[in-house]
Amino acid sequence: MIANIASSGNSQPAKGSGRFVNAGILLLIVLFVVILFGSCNKFLDTKPVDSITPETYYKTQTDLDRALAAVYDRLGDRRTYGCGLWGFLNFSDEFYVKSQPTGYMSNTLDASMLELNRCWEALYVGIERANMLLDHLDGAAVPDSNKNEVKGQALFLRAFYYFVLADNFGAVPLKLTSTKSPLEPNIPRTPLPEVYAQIVKDMKEAEGLVKEITYYGFGGRISKSAVQAMLARIYLTMAGEPLNDVAKYADAKEYANKVIISGKHALNPSFQNVFIRLSADEYDIKESIWELEFDGNNQGIVREGGYVGSWMGIYCPNIDTGFGYDHVHITAKVYNVYEPNDLRRDWTVAPFRFVPNGSGTRAPVTRTNWSATQIYERSVGKYRREYEKARPRDQDFTPINFPMLRYSDVLLMFAEAENEATGPSAEGLEYVNKVRRRGFGKPVDVADPAVDLPALGQQDFREAIRAERFRELSYEGIRKHDLVRWGIYVTTMQQQVTEYQTNMPANLSDAAIKQASRVTSRSVLFPIPNTEIAVNPYVTQNPGW
Repeated sequence: MIANIASSGNSQPAKGSGRFVNAGILLLIVLFVVILFGSCNKFLDTKPVDSITPETYYKTQTDLDRALAAVYDRLGDRRTYGCGLWGFLNFSDEFYVKSQPTGYMSNTLDASMLELNRCWEALYVGIERANMLLDHLDGAAVPDSNKNEVKGQALFLRAFYYFVLADNFGAVPLKLTSTKSPLEPNIPRTPLPEVYAQIVKDMKEAEGLVKEITYYGFGGRISKSAVQAMLARIYLTMAGEPLNDVAKYADAKEYANKVIISGKHALNPSFQNVFIRLSADEYDIKESIWELEFDGNNQGIVREGGYVGSWMGIYCPNIDTGFGYDHVHITAKVYNVYEPNDLRRDWTVAPFRFVPNGSGTRAPVTRTNWSATQIYERSVGKYRREYEKARPRDQDFTPINFPMLRYSDVLLMFAEAENEATGPSAEGLEYVNKVRRRGFGKPVDVADPAVDLPALGQQDFREAIRAERFRELSYEGIRKHDLVRWGIYVTTMQQQVTEYQTNMPANLSDAAIKQASRVTSRSVLFPIPNTEIAVNPYVTQNPGW
């Protein structure tokens, strides 16, 4: 299947993407040529000039922009970062799904699961589109500087798609050129170190080609900061499970430091405001280094809405207020990880829900606080639809952008990488304390003994950083990834089973226990989809599946 993905495959229109001319229209044009010239020879000698092929496309700046938009497009697929990779394919100790005892929303994974198959497919379609753009970029009649910028974007996105695949599926077929024929041979799984080596190679080349974030002025485009921050994340991943290449901690520190010393980024003084601005479609390029763009309510011609805030958001039965499903609930572990007076808790974990006063999706609602003991009943609060500006609101689709990389993550990555490479330092401690001060509503650059961590040894600082990542980055699609690279995903989820059995209300615990208990040693990697194995005899299944 990898060798045969069609470059034009698209389940929904891509932003700004070109469309292939309908074959029926082309046939009519050819018939007109036959009648007009009345010559078989003329007909045989005439080449259609109105069809779009790789050889006739990729010629103008508009062509390149549209092709690049098509590469970006797969990021927002519902099975990738439209929902799956921060939601129903990302089960961890952050959340449980309340009302789905079976199916993909209950952590019931297998190699035949449609949503998992489509996640794999969407990622490889993104790679194929990037390969097509890279293969034909040199033929464009545009300045070299423009070509280089587009090339950097495409290289980053190809590398990122491979990173997501490797992170979730392990070794995968590595394909670096576009498909020229459906008869091309199938590709076996490439050893994981080779996949990561290519990811790093692409990212490093992209770093020298893309522009600074201040040039773009918004976080939806890949900037130099985004490349450097993502390289820090990739190197941290390589240093942890399963590669355990501890030399990469030094590289992770280097690339996190590049972002820090660039002077282009800073923490937003308000943790809450980071997410208000995401909901309101307001860019904050100092804090939000890369965000996945969604737009509108999916009720017009252009349909680029997402599920941020509806699938994972505050429970609300009213469309006009901002509909939120009662699927995703927080865990007591998230709630309890916050210290007293940490303002992040009541923003990350919604302290209220909207209670209907009548029936129907436009019945009035009342904002009602949860009691102190109602913990597992609460919703995720980071993505609040009440700040949406698009009208009318839709029950499912929102314009809320999803945070892919934030500056606070970079500061915490620096501290972690340095601590693992050489031990704790005053600099790494200060970066963690900046994040903490902001969480408590304090000035980030002013030392505050009431909230600052003291100097700690390596093991204690390791645990402090991990706890801080949990507080700061919950529900941003990174928690499971962290637990896996730390080598504690399975044990953490087994502990959650005990927690649910012991402390969770009986009317909620059944679904949560089943979801967490399905995480076993095989769950560190997804199964290779059956659709791939069925067409590619060189691809073997992951252990346990």
